[in-house]
Formats: sequence, structure tokens, C-alpha cells
Amino acid sequence: MEPFLSREATAHGWSAALLRTDDFARPVDGVAMLRSQVDDLASRCRAVRLVLPDDAVFTHLTSARLRGWWLPQIDLPLIIACSDGKAPHHDRRGVYVRRCRIPRTHRQNVDGVPVASPAWTVVELAEHLRLIDLVAVIDGALHHGDLTVTELRSTMVPGRRGVRVLRRALDIVDERSESPWETFLRLLHVLGGVAVQPQAVITNEMGVVIARADLRIRGTRRLAEYDGSDHRDRRQHERDLTRDKELIRRGFERYGYIAAEILRDPDRILRDADEALERRHDPTRVESWRREVAASSLSPSGRRALDRRLARFVRESPPRRPGEPTSRVAQNRP
Repeated sequence: MEPFLSREATAHGWSAALLRTDDFARPVDGVAMLRSQVDDLASRCRAVRLVLPDDAVFTHLTSARLRGWWLPQIDLPLIIACSDGKAPHHDRRGVYVRRCRIPRTHRQNVDGVPVASPAWTVVELAEHLRLIDLVAVIDGALHHGDLTVTELRSTMVPGRRGVRVLRRALDIVDERSESPWETFLRLLHVLGGVAVQPQAVITNEMGVVIARADLRIRGTRRLAEYDGSDHRDRRQHERDLTRDKELIRRGFERYGYIAAEILRDPDRILRDADEALERRHDPTRVESWRREVAASSLSPSGRRALDRRLARFVRESPPRRPGEPTSRVAQNRP
């Protein structure tokens, strides 16, 4: 069932008393929807849309989530929309409406929800995400086929907040990444000065593909891969063993790494790469990676900082009523 305006409940066959039961939820003041649908983001956005200006579109994290991109784990209850810069500001509990002008060419529709284009969504995310998080977001968008680097470069606005980190990110994104942790493992190598080939295809003497590795350290037969929880599945484990034996027969070395190693022991991973390259290990080359991790949501301090930057989008207080002092409303705002 689609969400509806609370004042129109009778027309939909519902009484005011029934709307107050646990079967219904109010994602935003003045709108009702089935509680069983409230966890579905598209349904919740369609509900919020009923009380927004006609030109409003959902953007930023909301647009990215609707598309299933790889985002930092954020616990804040965020619904972010954007209306024309000339429109009055709409302050409603449950949704933050930015006043901004999204060009007509950057307005689209996903699951019946008006959203900003993928490129414009990334431009807005760049205002608040740090390098590692932003690269993962863009890698996911590229992997899904939602945009291209060329489209992103043409959408960037000179002088806009976040444009510098976006330029840095575009130099190291890669559409071949198949998961955020593959992206993080690649970035560890790249920021540590190790050239890698993502999704390296390994074939046998007949040209038949026997493996596709997350990363191959260029100039070597060393393969670096992220081992996620799916590798603990029995059938997957059996396939992995067969694959690894084929690689060993052809002189390849596979080094698998888990998330904890990527975050807690990055120097060991770079040392492994230097060993494969037969060069002296320089422990200072890991510092660039450590700095970026500390600033990102991968670290506790970076995640807290991101929460603080995004807290301005949280609207848990009711809208200001006519005659209500501004100071009272301000007290309820984060």
C-alpha cells in the first residue's frame, strides 16, 4: 500500500484511531504508511515526498542508498532532499531539505522516487566524505554502471566544497573493484607506492581462464586478495582450494588478507608486496594509508567525525509553528 496524507485517511478507508495503532508509522509529520514498509527506503521517500515542494528531489546519502552503492556505515536516520534555491526552507521532522539548484539534466527517477543523478549525488557526497570513503562510493557506482569518470569530471563545480578531494579520488578510482574491501586493499597498495592490476585474469596454456584475482602486483606473479566471510562457506572453500592449486602449478603465489589485517597490519601487507618486487621495504610508505584511514569512517575517530559532519541533516524535532520563538526550535536542533 502506498503512503498517504494523514488528513486523507478517511478517503483511503482508515479511521484516525486506526492510524494511531502500531500497524501504522509516521515517517514525517502529516503522512502515514504501513509500519511493515517503513524500513524500505524507497517507500519511505515516497511518503516524505507527499509533503515536499513539487520540485524537490532526494539527493546525497539518500540518493546513493536508493541505488545500492557502497557507503560508510552510518547510524544517523537521514533522509536528505533538495528543493529549488528560491523555495522557502522546509523544516520537517524526519527529513532535511537543502536549498539548492539541481540542473534539470541531473534529475532522475529511481523506484518511483525523484533523485539527483549519480554524478550530482557524488558531487554532494564529496562535501562530507574523506578520500577512502569517497573512492569506495565511486568504485561502487562505477561497478554498478551508474556513471563514468568522464561524467563525473564534467559535473564537478570549480570552487565547490569537496572538489579537491573529488579530484584526488578520480585519480585512483577503478570500475573493476567488486567490493568495498577490494577497494580498500587496492588503495593500501596504491597509496603505499605499489602498482597493481585489479581483476587480473590468469589463463592456462590453452587460454582457458582458471582464475581472476582481486589484485596482481605488476611485474610479479604475486596475487593479493581480500578474503571475506563468503570464503568460509564449504563449497566456496572447496572451489578456492582447487583454484589455488591451479595457480601454484603455474608459479603464482596467492596471499589472502582479511579486513583486520588491512586496518591493523598494513605495513605487513606492503612488506609482502616489496618482497614480491624484490626491493627493500620502506616502512614510511604506509603512513599515507594510515593518515587516510584515520580520517575515514574505517577508524573510530574518523567515523565520529563523519557523524558530526552529517548531524546537521538530522531532523528529530517537529517543524516550527507560527509564533513559536526561534530560540526554542534551535534548542531542539543538533
